[in-house]
Amino acid sequence: METPTRKILYFESKLSTVEEMKLDELDLRLIYLLMDNARLSISEIAERLGVSRPTVKARLEKLEKEGVIQGYTVKLNPNLLRAHNVIAMIIKTDYPEKLQEFEEIIEINRFTSKKYLIKVAIENMEELRRVIEEAGFEVLEIMPILESIERKASPKVKVPFKCDYCGKEIVGEPIVYKYRNRIYFFCCPTCLREFKKARENLEKFKLSKKKQEINHTHNGKNYLHN
Repeated sequence: METPTRKILYFESKLSTVEEMKLDELDLRLIYLLMDNARLSISEIAERLGVSRPTVKARLEKLEKEGVIQGYTVKLNPNLLRAHNVIAMIIKTDYPEKLQEFEEIIEINRFTSKKYLIKVAIENMEELRRVIEEAGFEVLEIMPILESIERKASPKVKVPFKCDYCGKEIVGEPIVYKYRNRIYFFCCPTCLREFKKARENLEKFKLSKKKQEINHTHNGKNYLHN
């Protein structure tokens, strides 16, 4: 049977206490990147943040250790899920690592050291019984999911950001803008607008310079032929 593809990483609500965890601007930029695309490799993250791979690896390990990054989620295929029933269950288990062995379990959320909220995609109740028996967990509550509404979270942060255009410290939540696979932060709509203008002018300049180089090469060839 086909099942939804697993995708790693989800973010718990601990982001509201980032100042207690001593997270800095690089940590928050990393989190924003992963919230946008959790499948990025360490090399891709390093390139987009402008830091080394060991730095990214160390930051990820720190965020996982402090519980900011925790658990598993999925990128669901809507066409595939039409053939499945998605069930939410509150369970108790002494062996949470065993849950990751089942492709039918598409999401794992931890409440306490032994209590979890999981989502299971199954075709019928017999398949659900098999997962429960083989995974060996205790079911505390079971609920069918009628509809899933995707919503991207935006963490409430108190870590000081600097505007990527004017360089001033950002008061409140930053304006987040994605440009060419990189995340930028701005203090106000004006800085975002001016940043876009500067990028457009830079692109025009590069294009103009490239055309000049092509024309110069072409004219040089004509001169040699003459």
